[in-house]
Amino acid sequence: MMMSSKGFILITTLILMLILSCISLSMLVQTQLSQKLAGSATLSFQLKQHTQSKHLQELKQLKQSTAESDTFVIAPCPANYAAWSDWISSCEWYQVRTTERQAHHHHTVTSVLVRQSLPEGGRDGIL
Repeated sequence: MMMSSKGFILITTLILMLILSCISLSMLVQTQLSQKLAGSATLSFQLKQHTQSKHLQELKQLKQSTAESDTFVIAPCPANYAAWSDWISSCEWYQVRTTERQAHHHHTVTSVLVRQSLPEGGRDGIL
């Protein structure tokens, strides 16, 4: 009788140790996944900040007319720019797009700028 109770205690102890090991292992896996997720979010945020700062530099270069961009010349200016002078001025649209990629992360920033200017040999101040 004594031997059967020792065997029962041994089996019960082994089963409890197996259950505790499974719980510990699942908690470790969950912690590791949480760390990877947090690292991924941090990487994505850093990529977004880098892309935006690079985009701002490109916009500053465009103001200095040293950057390349897609340029669209429009004969009449958009209504909000040409409400009073659509026949005096001309407008150019600049589209600046900055894209950064790292591993599984992708971030794009796009700006559309309108530059209004007087044509060569203007109207001599006639409105």
